[in-house]
Amino acid sequence: FFNERGDLRLIRTLQHRGLRRPTNFRNALATTNASLEFSDPDLFILPLGANVDATVAADLKLAFPISRVEVVQQPETEGIPSWCPEPVMAMQTPSTPAKGFTTSHTFQILREERWALQDFLPTPSEIADIFPGRSDMRLLRTLRIARVAVYGIAAVCVAYFGLQALQLTWRDEWKFDSTQAQAAQAKLTKLNQEKQRLDHWSNLLEDRSKGWMNMEAFSQMFPEKGGMLVKTYKHTVKPDATAPGKAKVGFVKDWKITGFARAEAKDYLETINTREGISDYFTKIAQITGNSTYSPNIGNRNLVVNIRTPENAAFKADSPTSADLTDESSYPYTFDITITQRFEATDPMAINVAKAP
Repeated sequence: FFNERGDLRLIRTLQHRGLRRPTNFRNALATTNASLEFSDPDLFILPLGANVDATVAADLKLAFPISRVEVVQQPETEGIPSWCPEPVMAMQTPSTPAKGFTTSHTFQILREERWALQDFLPTPSEIADIFPGRSDMRLLRTLRIARVAVYGIAAVCVAYFGLQALQLTWRDEWKFDSTQAQAAQAKLTKLNQEKQRLDHWSNLLEDRSKGWMNMEAFSQMFPEKGGMLVKTYKHTVKPDATAPGKAKVGFVKDWKITGFARAEAKDYLETINTREGISDYFTKIAQITGNSTYSPNIGNRNLVVNIRTPENAAFKADSPTSADLTDESSYPYTFDITITQRFEATDPMAINVAKAP
């Protein structure tokens, strides 16, 4: 819609939704014309398609009987259809406008800004990616501010660390005397020698085989009313002489126990006569006494057990079950237990044989 001076008043588009003309096109045109308060406007129809509705002009003449209704005929151009005027407009040089439109601001702007040559298609992505967008420019501006902030923080840090370094040179520790270092080194050497002497004697006085611990082990192996009578119990500890000339030597602990056993105690003795059984027994003693010597799972040590249960030649089958516990003839079996626990020279419990420092 243009006014009498050719200035644009309104542009309105109507969707045809697949039809040859938009629905209620004539009513929409009349309503818009009334809202703009035009009186008998001139109507120009531009066919921009090969198969357009040719009855539009006739219908508009019925709605606007006094108005001028014309179909614009484009000049013939070789190779270009008459219903496609855009290429022709883009190729021709704008001519001098008619006298009636010299005062039209709209058409003057269209000519000066060369709207006929403008490209209204979206920019291809491969071309748009070359130029930075609005977000990229914002990021660049933010990075510029951040760079100034980083430089400022770096300058503050350098000044701070420089001041700290300067203050270090003012401390008494910076004025270090070499004679003090020699005195401290001599004191440290003396303390190390003292520590070595203490470690040496602590090793020699280590709890390796105290009497009460062995008696506790004895009572745990032969519980009361366990169906066993102990005849002899011998425990010896001796150093390992197989590796002479070393600073530490291992040692060997032996237990030799003999006695008599009844039938109910034979299964118990067979259980102890296994690697798992004797290991569980020694672990239990280590937990009760709090002494790590009995623990078979630490250090470098080996544990061997050998139990024999031959028949008792002096056994009397007619002995009553309530016979005296000290009666050897009431026990059908005898037992001979040999337990050997070997500590290697690399074990924490190994004995220092070198001279004390």
